[in-house]
Amino acid sequence: MRGKPSRNVAVTLLLIASGCGLFAYWGMFTAAGAVHFDEMAGMIPFFIGVAGGLLFLAAAGTWLVARRKS
Repeated sequence: MRGKPSRNVAVTLLLIASGCGLFAYWGMFTAAGAVHFDEMAGMIPFFIGVAGGLLFLAAAGTWLVARRKS
């Protein structure tokens, strides 16, 4: 494993957060997503988007901590 482990964790969290954001956008704002997630099921992409935002903040915090230690 090259580099700092905490930076690798930050990059991994950022990739997962990006995937969550893409899924949330697809589920809430596209026709295919609206067909798949109708009525109450539309809450799933919304909460995945919120989770993606929290993961993004965690990635930013981890990256800052990794920068501070180096």
